[in-house]
Amino acid sequence: MSTVKGQTTIKYVRQGDSLTCTLRSTFPLKQFISNGNNIITPSFAANKPCIYPVVRSSLKAMRIEPSATGVEWKFNGTAIVFDASGLSKAMGSIPAGTFKSEVKKVDGFTLPTLTILKEIASSGNIDSDTIEFKGVVNTGFQSVVSASIEVAIEQTDGESCMGYITINNGGVEKTDGVTYKWYKMKVVDGVDGWESINKSSSSITITASDINSSELYKCEMSYNGKSSSAVMEVSDETDILIIYPNPTNAAGAQVPEELSSAQTSIIYRPKVYKRTTETEVKGFTFNYLVTDAAGDTIASQDGGDSFTVTIDHAVKAGGDITLIISAE
Repeated sequence: MSTVKGQTTIKYVRQGDSLTCTLRSTFPLKQFISNGNNIITPSFAANKPCIYPVVRSSLKAMRIEPSATGVEWKFNGTAIVFDASGLSKAMGSIPAGTFKSEVKKVDGFTLPTLTILKEIASSGNIDSDTIEFKGVVNTGFQSVVSASIEVAIEQTDGESCMGYITINNGGVEKTDGVTYKWYKMKVVDGVDGWESINKSSSSITITASDINSSELYKCEMSYNGKSSSAVMEVSDETDILIIYPNPTNAAGAQVPEELSSAQTSIIYRPKVYKRTTETEVKGFTFNYLVTDAAGDTIASQDGGDSFTVTIDHAVKAGGDITLIISAE
């Protein structure tokens, strides 16, 4: 059986309240276009990513539905114009019918959505793009909320990437006398934490076969008796399987990934899905690891269908924490 790994960040809200808006997508918004033959993967035309807003109150720890009217969508700063059926009109190099605006139920909420029906990447568009949303929320009075999301486009010659790290002293890059040690986060039954990958150069090459959906890498550097470290996340968005963390409360209802005095714990009940069909794949065993911003272990659990993250974890970490979930 395949191995799948994913991670999510839990926000630690210390005080106050705020109305926040973010955009999510039912499919990763990243396309690769091969240099030379212009082959595009994955296909937006086949997978039809649906972008939708998530509006929530951090104090009440609940999501709020934005109004279905008064919605504006933009592509790279230009307002998208729709016809009577909700299909977008042509915008420069973006052909008509690339986007569809409609109101539908997502995650149990009735939301304004934007579905991508055609490819965004092309031989003439190899740079990343931005989609923006603006809408209205009624919380006793009308508030305008907005958010943006990136459509990442990358031109590639193969299925690998390079991680590169440098040390600067007074703004000057140092190469002589610097030592490097690279690690990969391992989360399996009985083994949690950073595992050396026996690399000692300033860069490493990471191939698609090294990545199970999403992985964390760390580089420890030493120079002139001083040391530092950096952590990076690498994702393979062409993997057919993904992990949905599924943050819930004790009753099983979905909750925002924020810890505060109003919400002191989150119960994660993860699921594995096929990326293209969103069909759940059963039979996996889950392992869990909670880390702080530096990647140091806060808590872990081997096995189990659920894992509870508490405000004590955030207090111990001194801020936001990361939950890493592996499925085998």
